Amino acid sequence: MTTIEELQAALDAAHTGTPAESVESAVTVYQVAAGMVDAYNQVKDAAKALIGDVMAETGVTSYATRAGKVAMTAPSVVVSYDARALDVLCQADADLALKLFAHRKETQRAGTMRITGAK
Repeated sequence: MTTIEELQAALDAAHTGTPAESVESAVTVYQVAAGMVDAYNQVKDAAKALIGDVMAETGVTSYATRAGKVAMTAPSVVVSYDARALDVLCQADADLALKLFAHRKETQRAGTMRITGAK
């Protein structure tokens, strides 16, 4: 099994290669680290499922233990609207556009990097 120290050493070594070699090494380190994260997430999810099973069986929705606290929130409803569809409606109806404009919020998002394995 690979350790975090080994991954960090491989990543540090990747700084000395050509750009293509550096990227290839970094992608390899990324993929190995992602695999390690996935394995830990499986254990974490199993622990969370066990807690959920206990809560469902007992009807108790919160516990305070020496290790930590856990609480189950009540179910809720989330409402959203299709912004593109509303924009189309607003183009056809200036009165509607004026009414909705005060409630419009726009948020900028930075671009993201997507790393996939070789096929």
